Amino acid sequence: MKAMIFISILLISLASAGQTTEENRNLIFDSLDLKIIQRADSILSEPSKWNKQDDRECHDDIANGKYSLFCSLFKASIDITGAYVHRRPGMQLVRFTVEKYENGRVKEHRIMDWNNHPDTSFEELKKVLRESMEAVKQQLK
Repeated sequence: MKAMIFISILLISLASAGQTTEENRNLIFDSLDLKIIQRADSILSEPSKWNKQDDRECHDDIANGKYSLFCSLFKASIDITGAYVHRRPGMQLVRFTVEKYENGRVKEHRIMDWNNHPDTSFEELKKVLRESMEAVKQQLK
């Protein structure tokens, strides 16, 4: 019985390890973060390239050449580094920048909900990317 209780507590501890309510906002960027955001910006070069129906599944975006904000960052990460890292500092910065402009548009997933919201415009999307690029450039100086 004691062994079962111990195992249960251990499993609960392991399941919740790594789940934090606060995110690190002290981001340290490298040149790859800047390149990823710049590449995402170039992927979303015009409104016709924007997928306003993000589902966080990027293979269809890549196949169609029409990208949500999330999938443009996903594709840019793979293009630049060869892998996608969900909490990479540049990705986090874009999430935090979106927060500044969310105005009640986000319920669950910052980038997806904001991207899909009817009030989000392509101009705002480009503003978020530009502002994120500038923040990375400032730190890299």
